[in-house]
Amino acid sequence: MGRPLPCNRPAPLPIRKASTQHTLYLKKYAHQLPELGRFTMNVQAQPGRRSRTNAEFIVRSGPVQVCPPHARHGHHGNDPLPLYIVQVTEVAPPAGEKPVDWTLLTNEPVQTFQDAWEVTSWYERRWTVEEYHKAKKTGCQIEDMQFTTTDRLEPAIALLSVVAVTLLTLREASRRPDAKTRPATTMLAPDYVQVLSVWRYHKVRADLTIHDFYFALARLGGHQNRKRDGHPGRLVLWPGWEKLQSMLDGYDAASRIKCGKS
Repeated sequence: MGRPLPCNRPAPLPIRKASTQHTLYLKKYAHQLPELGRFTMNVQAQPGRRSRTNAEFIVRSGPVQVCPPHARHGHHGNDPLPLYIVQVTEVAPPAGEKPVDWTLLTNEPVQTFQDAWEVTSWYERRWTVEEYHKAKKTGCQIEDMQFTTTDRLEPAIALLSVVAVTLLTLREASRRPDAKTRPATTMLAPDYVQVLSVWRYHKVRADLTIHDFYFALARLGGHQNRKRDGHPGRLVLWPGWEKLQSMLDGYDAASRIKCGKS
């Protein structure tokens, strides 16, 4: 998130009910709202957009009533939906660049710059949320489960959600500068590290780093670990995790037999 700039903030906006007799396009209405404040933020490069540092943004906000669609889609009533709109617009983009322009709708009351700042910070986390859902769908494949009732499906989704978070956290940790020095046991149980190290290196390596564990898990899932293959993604992590979990089950069973617990 960026940092707010000092500015003269106007008084909090009154909560008013927009007239249903007068309609406007959402963005046009948003750009007419009073300014609540400004902040600066670094903009990352994307296809067709250059990066920039300390870009300045204007924050506007106000109440709005969103009219129901003319053609009915899904389940909804016919009354306008009372919400708040937060408009974040880049002030002076580089020549030839389109300004970054976010139009956010929320049911949270937004009357001050701090309110709008909080809503904007939630939106900035959207990529993490999307990656989490992708990890559950394309990684853990929750849509492929053949449960026929909600009571059966919900516990399975809850369990796989924990796996999805674990794998996403592991992926992010593998990209950090300390990945090649941070012990894998700081994130994972020692049994996981030991079993995977035996599979990959044919001996127990308690000193396995996050980087070593991540690439070994990806290799178990089918990644070739060649230089041109790039950094492993979630599609190979899930099958690797499934295989590792089966290995852990076998390891646990063998340990019980050895200890005379079976």
